[in-house]
Order: sequence, then C-alpha cells, then structure tokens
Amino acid sequence: MPRPILTDDIVDEARQKREQLEEDIRRGIKENPVISAKYDKEAKQLKKQAVYKSRRIENAKTKARGNKLNLYLVIAILILLALIFWILSPWS
Repeated sequence: MPRPILTDDIVDEARQKREQLEEDIRRGIKENPVISAKYDKEAKQLKKQAVYKSRRIENAKTKARGNKLNLYLVIAILILLALIFWILSPWS
C-alpha cells in the first residue's frame, strides 16, 4: 500500500509552525510601532484590493447571468412570433 503524502504528523507540525509564526508577527507588531504602522497601511491596502476583486468577480457573474437571460428571452420571442405567424397564416 502506498504511503500517504500528508500524514497527520506533518499536518500538525505545519499547523504549529504557522501558529508560532503568526504569534511572532503579532508580538513584533505590538513591540515595534514602526512595524505596526507599516502593517496597518499594508493591511488596509490588501483589504481595499480584496473588495475591488470581489466587486469585479460579482460584476462578471452578473454580466454572464444577464447574457443568458437575454439569450433565453430572444429564443422565447422567436418561438412566440413563429407561433403567431403559424396561427395567422392562411395555410392553417
């Protein structure tokens, strides 16, 4: 049987390292006001970019939904016109 790529030990070790790194960053920000100011500025910029990206994605989804709706509407109108012409034609 092949050995799994990620064992529980490896996952736990990575989680502990990430938590330790996050704690070191928090401690460094609290101790150094220069780093704190720089971090706040970067955090605001990242948040602004995330909002812009989110809006861009939402606009793309809305546009795609609108295109599908327009296609269905055109098909429905064409079918309706065909039915009207078929009913009103002298051959029926």
